[in-house]
Amino acid sequence: MKGSKAQRQNQHMKKLMLKIKKFEKQGKSVDKLKKELSFAVGEKDRPAFKTGKEADPKFKYKDKNKV
Repeated sequence: MKGSKAQRQNQHMKKLMLKIKKFEKQGKSVDKLKKELSFAVGEKDRPAFKTGKEADPKFKYKDKNKV
Protein backbone atom coordinates (compact mmCIF):
# COMPACT_ATOMS: atom_id res chain seq x y z
CA MET A 1 0.00 0.00 0.00
CA LYS A 2 1.19 3.53 -0.76
CA GLY A 3 0.17 5.11 2.53
CA SER A 4 -2.43 7.67 3.39
CA LYS A 5 -2.97 10.89 1.45
CA ALA A 6 -1.55 12.96 4.29
CA GLN A 7 1.57 10.79 4.40
CA ARG A 8 2.15 11.17 0.63
CA GLN A 9 1.65 14.95 0.88
CA ASN A 10 4.18 15.16 3.72
CA GLN A 11 6.71 13.16 1.71
CA HIS A 12 6.19 15.48 -1.26
CA MET A 13 6.77 18.58 0.90
CA LYS A 14 9.91 17.11 2.49
CA LYS A 15 11.37 16.23 -0.91
CA LEU A 16 10.65 19.73 -2.18
CA MET A 17 12.34 21.32 0.84
CA LEU A 18 15.42 19.12 0.36
CA LYS A 19 15.55 20.03 -3.34
CA ILE A 20 15.28 23.73 -2.53
CA LYS A 21 18.21 23.51 -0.08
CA LYS A 22 20.30 21.54 -2.57
CA PHE A 23 19.61 23.89 -5.50
CA GLU A 24 20.26 27.03 -3.41
CA LYS A 25 23.70 25.65 -2.48
CA GLN A 26 24.38 25.06 -6.18
CA GLY A 27 23.23 28.58 -7.04
CA LYS A 28 20.30 27.42 -9.18
CA SER A 29 16.92 29.13 -9.42
CA VAL A 30 14.36 27.80 -6.94
CA ASP A 31 11.39 30.06 -7.78
CA LYS A 32 9.30 27.30 -9.32
CA LEU A 33 10.13 24.85 -6.53
CA LYS A 34 9.02 27.41 -3.95
CA LYS A 35 5.81 27.96 -5.92
CA GLU A 36 5.11 24.20 -5.90
CA LEU A 37 5.85 24.08 -2.18
CA SER A 38 3.32 26.86 -1.55
CA PHE A 39 0.72 24.80 -3.45
CA ALA A 40 1.60 21.71 -1.41
CA VAL A 41 1.44 23.54 1.92
CA GLY A 42 -1.88 25.13 1.00
CA GLU A 43 -0.84 28.78 0.98
CA LYS A 44 -2.01 29.15 -2.63
CA ASP A 45 -4.67 27.37 -4.67
CA ARG A 46 -3.63 25.58 -7.81
CA PRO A 47 -4.82 27.22 -11.03
CA ALA A 48 -7.88 25.62 -12.62
CA PHE A 49 -7.41 24.04 -16.03
CA LYS A 50 -10.07 23.21 -18.58
CA THR A 51 -10.47 19.48 -19.02
CA GLY A 52 -12.57 17.09 -21.05
CA LYS A 53 -14.89 18.52 -23.68
CA GLU A 54 -14.07 22.12 -22.70
CA ALA A 55 -10.40 21.64 -23.59
CA ASP A 56 -10.91 19.53 -26.74
CA PRO A 57 -9.89 21.56 -29.82
CA LYS A 58 -12.51 19.79 -31.96
CA PHE A 59 -15.25 21.72 -30.18
CA LYS A 60 -13.43 25.07 -29.97
CA TYR A 61 -14.95 26.77 -33.02
CA LYS A 62 -18.25 24.96 -33.31
CA ASP A 63 -20.74 26.89 -35.42
CA LYS A 64 -23.76 27.61 -33.26
CA ASN A 65 -25.96 28.62 -36.23
CA LYS A 66 -25.96 25.11 -37.72
CA VAL A 67 -28.91 22.91 -36.91
